[in-house]
Amino acid sequence: MPMLFVTLPVQDLPASRAFYEALGFSVNQHSSDEHTAAVVLDDNIVVRLLVRDAFADLVAGDVADPAHHPTVVHSLTVPDRADVDELVAKAVAAGSRPGVPAPEDASTHTGSFTDPDGHAWQALWMDQLHVVN
Repeated sequence: MPMLFVTLPVQDLPASRAFYEALGFSVNQHSSDEHTAAVVLDDNIVVRLLVRDAFADLVAGDVADPAHHPTVVHSLTVPDRADVDELVAKAVAAGSRPGVPAPEDASTHTGSFTDPDGHAWQALWMDQLHVVN
């Protein structure tokens, strides 16, 4: 299984790191320094928080402000419907604003929030009987 690394620009690395740790994720100390923190979401997904100046060196053009110009929603599946609400509650307790409520049906339950820099996240539970392979 390939690994996915998602690199996000952040303004305040210690605050961003603390936010993701408050959600229950760990930081790989060997892949982190004063410019980056490697947040381990699971064995195959790592969110690399990178200070904005260093992120700007990786991309062409201006670095957008996700709080004002959202371009992507990062969705994480959770094993149980109640885990959606639990993850959103942890995010709100860590300083996030809840996101826009999503339509509900019997086969899915979602909740959304933003990190300290405005990156949009969604917790997603899907009834496995309705998942199309």
